[in-house]
Amino acid sequence: MNLKEAMQFIDQGWKRRLKGFRVHFERWDGTQWIPDHFPDPGSKPITSEVSAWELARRFAQATRPDQDPIGPGNTANVHVVDDLGNPVLFYGTHAPLGFNKKKDLPGSAG
Repeated sequence: MNLKEAMQFIDQGWKRRLKGFRVHFERWDGTQWIPDHFPDPGSKPITSEVSAWELARRFAQATRPDQDPIGPGNTANVHVVDDLGNPVLFYGTHAPLGFNKKKDLPGSAG
């Protein structure tokens, strides 16, 4: 087998390297939930998965609605996504994780 063939096998067997992370969330504008994320697409993504999760946690705590009715600026479904917008499993458990889930918010029907 030549090197080129070996490299094809290696490429097929390896997980794609992620090129950065963003914190994805939905924010309440007073009438509906609007999808949003940071940093903006034109900005450099977060390079550390651990940092992205910590930012997501802090952002969720700072914007969590504590009472009904939910007010403008409150957020739901805060989680980390990769450079392609796919949800990233939490590094500590390798399981999905999200903060401020809509079903858990005050006054939410699910």
